[in-house]
Amino acid sequence: MSCPWKQLSERRMPPLPGNSSHRIFSRRSGSPDIYLNPDDVKTYLTAKPWLLKEYVVEFFQPEEVMGWFEPSGDEKHTKKTRRIRNRPTTISHTCDGTVSKSQDISLPISLAVKNLEEPTRVQDVLMPTIACLARIVNCDEHFLFMVSAENRSLHLCVDVNGSVKTSVFGPCKPGTTVAAYAVNSKLGIMTSDILGDERFPLGVGMNDSQAKSVICIPVLQPNGEVPAVLELIRHYNSEPFTETDYHRVSTFLLWMGIAIDKTQVCTGLVKQREFNDFLLEVSRVIFDDCVAIDILTEHIMKFAKDLVNADRCTLFLVDTVAEELYADLFDEGLVKDGKPYFTKKKQIRFPLEKGIAGHVAKTGEVVNITNAYNDPRFNREVDIKTGYTTRNILCMPIVSRGIVIGVVQMINKKGQPNIFDQNDESNFRMFAIYCALALHYSKVYSTFQQSERILAVTQEQLGYHCTSTETEAERLVNRWHKRNFVIPSSFHQHDFDPKQHERILPELVIEMVHVLIGPDAIDLMVLARFILTVRKNYRPAPFHSFNHGFTVAHTMYYLLSQSPGLLTTVEMQACLFACLCHDIDHRARSNAFLRKYPSKLGALYPTGSLMEQHHFNHSMSIMQMEGHNIFGHLPLNIYKQVISVFKHMIMSSDLALSFGNRQELEELVSTDSFDVEDHTHRSKMLSTMMTVCDLSAVSKLWPTQRDTAESIYTEFYAEGDVEKTLGGQPVGLFDRDNKGHQIEEQVFFISKIAMPNFVLLAKILPCVEPMVESTKDNLAQWEREGAGQSTSMWAVAISRTDEPEKQQQSSEQSETGQDKKQG
Repeated sequence: MSCPWKQLSERRMPPLPGNSSHRIFSRRSGSPDIYLNPDDVKTYLTAKPWLLKEYVVEFFQPEEVMGWFEPSGDEKHTKKTRRIRNRPTTISHTCDGTVSKSQDISLPISLAVKNLEEPTRVQDVLMPTIACLARIVNCDEHFLFMVSAENRSLHLCVDVNGSVKTSVFGPCKPGTTVAAYAVNSKLGIMTSDILGDERFPLGVGMNDSQAKSVICIPVLQPNGEVPAVLELIRHYNSEPFTETDYHRVSTFLLWMGIAIDKTQVCTGLVKQREFNDFLLEVSRVIFDDCVAIDILTEHIMKFAKDLVNADRCTLFLVDTVAEELYADLFDEGLVKDGKPYFTKKKQIRFPLEKGIAGHVAKTGEVVNITNAYNDPRFNREVDIKTGYTTRNILCMPIVSRGIVIGVVQMINKKGQPNIFDQNDESNFRMFAIYCALALHYSKVYSTFQQSERILAVTQEQLGYHCTSTETEAERLVNRWHKRNFVIPSSFHQHDFDPKQHERILPELVIEMVHVLIGPDAIDLMVLARFILTVRKNYRPAPFHSFNHGFTVAHTMYYLLSQSPGLLTTVEMQACLFACLCHDIDHRARSNAFLRKYPSKLGALYPTGSLMEQHHFNHSMSIMQMEGHNIFGHLPLNIYKQVISVFKHMIMSSDLALSFGNRQELEELVSTDSFDVEDHTHRSKMLSTMMTVCDLSAVSKLWPTQRDTAESIYTEFYAEGDVEKTLGGQPVGLFDRDNKGHQIEEQVFFISKIAMPNFVLLAKILPCVEPMVESTKDNLAQWEREGAGQSTSMWAVAISRTDEPEKQQQSSEQSETGQDKKQG
């Protein structure tokens, strides 16, 4: 009995005309009986592959056969792929009609693997592979359909000159064609009579089709998606497909689905890497030029065109105030040096309610139009005026912090598939994040630049009104040279009261500088400008005024002049000027208040000693003014040292820091470990000196100390009143309603805060002893007032004595004298 496949081949392809003897193919039989056309022979052998095998096995050696497939020279590289694709399919048959397991589907698998090695489209992989598979199952026709993800339609694949083209075949709806059924059901179908199957009313969907037996199987990926469907057809005059045929095809397509999925994953990773490189380049370019909005706009348009392969692109920015879109850079398809060139023209504006871009800006939605002329939102007038034809449009928003700040409109997708797809939308969404950041920071930078310009003008104005004029400085210098003022006799004592000599305070500052540092250390005009400017920059606060700054500086002058050799010249000038500037531009508000309630200073200095940082920075800004740098004559290394001490002293004026410093210094002194040459010990001593100078008002004459206390409470109560208006409750020291506790508060402040610092520093500097005694006297006066006794007849000669009995007696005599006068 002959082989069934031989019978089948004989039936489907009749013998060629003439002698069909095997001898006609023999090279050893001499001239053939009949001359045949080579194409006819190829056709005949394609239909009867078993005949070719029998002939080759009988007349040729294996080595000779293998040599046919090994071209020499350059042909190995140029013809290798073509040989694999065009090689006739030779299949071994058994007597029962099955294909030998060793060569079942190995050829299409090998071909598929070869195609999958190179990144390409799914249809480019499937088309040649399925053609080979079709020959294996011996079908009359085969078709490959790609499934569109956008509109669920079928696209027929056709080989045109070695390139796979697709064309729309029909909708992918159930109840239509067998291919549509396979896609929707995700099941393979084998039918012996396609027209008799009610599931597919339209059959294979082709007119004049001779299809009878059909195998239609979807390419199913592991994620459940169906990218393609294969359709194999046998005509009426052919035998129907068998279960074996179906099994071969379904097994192969199952493997192909998995292979395509993995390949797409790998291809996706490659594309993602390329996209990441693209975004990295975007970041490098646009953030380098984010300072200029025109350059940034040009970069965004260029990158947007490259990203989605668009022919034209326009970036519209949103004016949120006017509720308009505007643009002044336009893409006219120009190219310069191989790169897109955009034309800057007069700015156009239109409301957000107008056009596709306006719709995107107003709603934040993505608009992807595959056919512009079929969309009623498209304005054809632009095409008519320009002569340009708009096919499709992708319009996407650029969103920053939930607000649309720009719209990019891309026109006419170049290349296949000639429409903007979901991949374009997805990539642009990521790209838009970078655009939003760049546009946002460009706007921030633009605002910052404008603020800097405003600040420069403001500083110029303030510099004119808040700095001393040359005339004022020259007048002070002339007064100093003429010495038309008298230095008070009490000037060199610790209890000097500047309030009685406000008119000559600048001259007295010059006197202190010349005594401590020398008359030639600082240019006199520079010194005069600096002193007068510092005085102008103290606010007229009840307590924290220029008088207070001078008082603190004078106390430091007293300590240094009474302790020669204690500090270096660098340290002395830093300490003296730090005391003069330590409360400059004080706002009559405590650090606690500025921290508790929103303020510009609180925002500027969120941590640390708030006002002290401001005093230091304000002082440095004055020094940076032309002709005001009192330390400008110093070498750089000395300048850094003096600024370091200058800052240390101002920061030490924060009373909250004095408690820890005093405790550490007290431990050093009590254990006889203090070493003035030790940098750390010296720093703690300087901090304590600053604290003593800042609190020196408690060591002044009693009337001065009493007046100072009243000015402090005036300032404190004003702050408390403001806090109440803000809904807060001030602490007792700042509460006007707590005024009856002033004496108790002063007694506590002097005895527990001021006096310990005075006593401690007196152990290091003996000149502080008189200040300690004066402070004790003022403490006694507060205690007398607390006991209900009058201090109005206080006299320095009687008060400051070591004999309390005399003080008590004098006080009683004074009270008796007052009673007599009243009587």
